[in-house]
Amino acid sequence: MAPQMFEIKYECQHKSCYVNCREGILCLEEGLFNDLSSAFPEEGIFRSPKGVCRMGFSQPFKVIRLQMLGAGQLEEASSALDPKDNPLLLLVEEHKAINKALEKVEEHIRKRDMDGLWHSTKDLENDIVLHSGIKEEEVLFGLSKGLLPFGETLCDIIKEEHREVISLLHNFRAALEINELNDGIIDSVIVSLRSHIRKEDQEFFEIIDKCLNDELRLRITQGMREVEKSFIRAEAGVRKVNKERMAIQAEYDDQVSIAREAGCDTCCGH
Repeated sequence: MAPQMFEIKYECQHKSCYVNCREGILCLEEGLFNDLSSAFPEEGIFRSPKGVCRMGFSQPFKVIRLQMLGAGQLEEASSALDPKDNPLLLLVEEHKAINKALEKVEEHIRKRDMDGLWHSTKDLENDIVLHSGIKEEEVLFGLSKGLLPFGETLCDIIKEEHREVISLLHNFRAALEINELNDGIIDSVIVSLRSHIRKEDQEFFEIIDKCLNDELRLRITQGMREVEKSFIRAEAGVRKVNKERMAIQAEYDDQVSIAREAGCDTCCGH
């Protein structure tokens, strides 16, 4: 069974915190959160995970909000259909599979395995394209168009979040092609995607479910099954280093370094 994940909005308690971690959001396994919380006797205070504070030291964080991810609040009793024919329940189950894919990505990050990440992020990208871009946007949104209260606005928000995650994934994989493992980007992917899943499971699907009848639910389910049959997953292939892009990046890094040194000389009066 996959470990329970928490989304935690926190506030850094260090009085000299001026490096953009005064407030933020973390996604942590329940066991890790409990271990970090045991460092302090106060309720709602936990030790910052390794690498989170940019000052380089562990800090006391205060819990502002804690929510379980992927809890799936949609009630099966909202429809007389067999759960396997309810499209929203099927999408909730697919969210669990996407969370599994994220765990695999996290495992490769811990191992600093670039080739492993090349494949696991491509698998994740395939999952998101089929689940979010096709099943949700084309089938679910398409067949329920005009039924949702504030439907266009809600759908636009969901679509924008899909685009953001895919864009971040593309940027991360592009960095792998020049032998860079960009932790900041992949951390944003993981946090954004888990937050998005929670929003859909616990909020958006509840709203849309109330606007559907069983006839339309069956049409949506059938449409989802048809696109899944025709979907062709893109292969990651072998990770190849893009030497031309690597050279351009190295030149850019050198220019930035020179500019920083020049700025330091000026401000230090040397």
